[in-house]
Amino acid sequence: MIKNYQKKLKGIFPILYTFFNKNNSIDFKLMEDQINLIIKKKSHGIASLGIATEVNKLSFTEKVKIIELLSKVVGTSIPKAITIQSNIYSDYKKLINVARSNNAEWIILQPLIKKNTNDNDCFNFFNKLLPLTNDTLTGIQNAKEYIGVGLSSSEILKLYNRYSNFRAIKAESSSVLMQKELLSFPKDLVVFNGRGGQEIIDNLNIGCKGIVPCLDGADKFIKIYNYFSQKKYKQAELEYKNILPSIVFIMQSIDTLICYGKRICAYRMGIKKIYDRKPFLVPTDYGIKKSIKIAQHLGKF
Repeated sequence: MIKNYQKKLKGIFPILYTFFNKNNSIDFKLMEDQINLIIKKKSHGIASLGIATEVNKLSFTEKVKIIELLSKVVGTSIPKAITIQSNIYSDYKKLINVARSNNAEWIILQPLIKKNTNDNDCFNFFNKLLPLTNDTLTGIQNAKEYIGVGLSSSEILKLYNRYSNFRAIKAESSSVLMQKELLSFPKDLVVFNGRGGQEIIDNLNIGCKGIVPCLDGADKFIKIYNYFSQKKYKQAELEYKNILPSIVFIMQSIDTLICYGKRICAYRMGIKKIYDRKPFLVPTDYGIKKSIKIAQHLGKF
């Protein structure tokens, strides 16, 4: 049985972008800068290797290096959530061990997606993988809207009853759809939502314990969560209205999030030149101008 996880698993867990060098390698200096920035902003946690980290473009070795860097820089200062994703089943097992050996407080499993993968395959995959996580708090990324497959509430409850360390969900869904699900879940099944924090206040109102947004607006989300926790609802709403134009702009698709969300983040960090790894959405002149304008509105970190 995992102890005290509900005290650690709440709040804002910003997820890292992956910055690249001109030669297509990962810029680990900028990765470390992001980590230190998240800690400096008094975030409640930190996440990496999700969809926004462009995990599908990273090699096994690069994923390991990011996990090791995260562990080295963060230490025990804030909880670390590591998403496990690969196109190879054996890599899942290896990456789980890497995450566990680097003291990940929360492992988030993405499904293995192959041609014709369906929801039943997804359930069977998690059922096969969860025993490998042993005593580490583990959740799944239930992101059917983004990756095409996911679990029903009844399937989630089957896994909850079967594995004592499966106690978290990283959802990617609307508050309307999630509200009914949350009513059916046990109280100790912690639910976070992603979706760029589009409905952060509604998510918190229906019982989500936190949000996994990207770094570009993380400082604003931290303020919103803290205001909400202190029952300062008007201040939370004002902060939400302040960041809403940015959310609407970048969350039109995963490609726009990675293309323009990363640029907003970079401009706020004082980074002027961004290099992309293929395949990528080519930014337009208007998109870059819009990103600069939003970054200026949000201000430097």
